Amino acid sequence: MISNWTILTLLSASLYMTGCSDKNATGKDLDLLTNIPWKYEKAGFDSNDDGIFDALDPRIAGSEKDNTIIFCKDGTGYSALGPNSQLGSKASKASADSLPFMWAFQNNDSTIYFQDQYYKIRTLDKHRLELYADEKFGGVDTRYIIILKH
Repeated sequence: MISNWTILTLLSASLYMTGCSDKNATGKDLDLLTNIPWKYEKAGFDSNDDGIFDALDPRIAGSEKDNTIIFCKDGTGYSALGPNSQLGSKASKASADSLPFMWAFQNNDSTIYFQDQYYKIRTLDKHRLELYADEKFGGVDTRYIIILKH
């Protein structure tokens, strides 16, 4: 007799395998995303989409800016904590000093699931990754933008 725990584990594993596969990604976009680690340039809110940040995300403006973001081809990734992070030393591989995540391309690589949210991809090239999500913040429609660089 199969227990509920076994069924839940098998279901979770199958969702993970199908939800994070790179089969929908084009080879070019997958290579651009996964070949070299990324670092935060900045992140914040742009309420009128004029390209000028109305408010920077204090987490990214602070110690998280030193973190390295690694996207792996299998749909996993991790944020290796930088030397100024609260947890200490910089990690070169996923370790105790890194934070794992899952990611996946969607909609012909125009959207990416990252940091537990879907983001539109504005730019993905060999130097820059720019993502955005339209949100309500304090009752106001605003755009949250993340800019990563090599």
